Amino acid sequence: MTMHELAYQVSFITPAFLGNAEQQAQWRTPPFKALLRQWWRVVKAPEVDYDYRELLKRESALFGSAGDDSGGARSKVQLRLSSWETGKLEGLPHMVNQAHPEVKNPVGTGVYLGFGPVTTHGNRNAIAPEAPAVTFKLRCPAAEADNLRKTMQLAAWFGTAGSRARNGWGGLHIEGEGLLGFEGLCDSKLVGQAPLRSLSAALNDRLAADWPHALGLCVDGRPAVWRVFANRQVNADGKTVFTGYKEWKHVLERLAALKIGFRTQFKFNAGKPHLRVEDRHILAYPVTNHDLAGLPNARLASQMRFKVAKNKEGQYFGLITHLPCAMPQAFFKPGKIQPPEINHQIEVWQQVHDFLNEQPPHLLTRIRKG
Repeated sequence: MTMHELAYQVSFITPAFLGNAEQQAQWRTPPFKALLRQWWRVVKAPEVDYDYRELLKRESALFGSAGDDSGGARSKVQLRLSSWETGKLEGLPHMVNQAHPEVKNPVGTGVYLGFGPVTTHGNRNAIAPEAPAVTFKLRCPAAEADNLRKTMQLAAWFGTAGSRARNGWGGLHIEGEGLLGFEGLCDSKLVGQAPLRSLSAALNDRLAADWPHALGLCVDGRPAVWRVFANRQVNADGKTVFTGYKEWKHVLERLAALKIGFRTQFKFNAGKPHLRVEDRHILAYPVTNHDLAGLPNARLASQMRFKVAKNKEGQYFGLITHLPCAMPQAFFKPGKIQPPEINHQIEVWQQVHDFLNEQPPHLLTRIRKG
């Protein structure tokens, strides 16, 4: 089998709470293999008509699977990092507190977006954004190289790693192998890199309903990918110029405020334990002080992915990306609560899209058409 090697330079834009067995921040290959598998599914899903059984079969054949002598398979993708250094970042810079309509006192940005690794008393050690880049090499069958290049392009645009990665921590900056940077992210460049599906299609497909398999589309048919920036102006030539923030922490502050906004627009109709799924439960679970009856330990990750990105000039921007899927049936198995109708889930996510689309255009807009 002919093998092909791809090489990249990888660093972090925001503190990364990667964990080894001792929960120390450390460069390790498992989080990067998980990242590859996540975005590889998005690249390959259309090829199998979103049949998760066939996709799992192909994924296991390529990336390996656990099992006994007869059921397991070794990975055909080999990963290597040039360094396995541990992170030395013991403290975060001061970030502004966020007003929360349901909490008496303002909420710290770091605690709100990083609850667990970040507490009111400090944070778990992290890999610092200023840490030197690490060489990431990927060897794969030559026939899979093109798909893995596409996978790495999506990881470069949207990828994060480590604890609380969906909230913007562990934002990856990846270069090499002809990857497009943040400036290259636009509607037209996404075509061919990943499937794009409307909310209705993404949630209703009988085979692809409850796992993230595509980037969402807004009602106008353009990707549900929003860009957060410091300012937007039209220059003398009539060209729109987007200015980023000078520090990554300011992007996280803005992302925290937006998350509070689109979550708290959904009000609760009862107290805990809730006997039915309410709108905010659809966004992510658990919700503080609003457990569902019989599901106190259930977990449902957010479909809205936050990422801090950096352009060539060293300015920092935010990305908010929606990978829509239905609430998984397995989420409800421990209890007796029924999942909300798919059409209602679509309505809830549409309200999230509307909230973001209605933000001031000088601070937030969807990516350009290209």
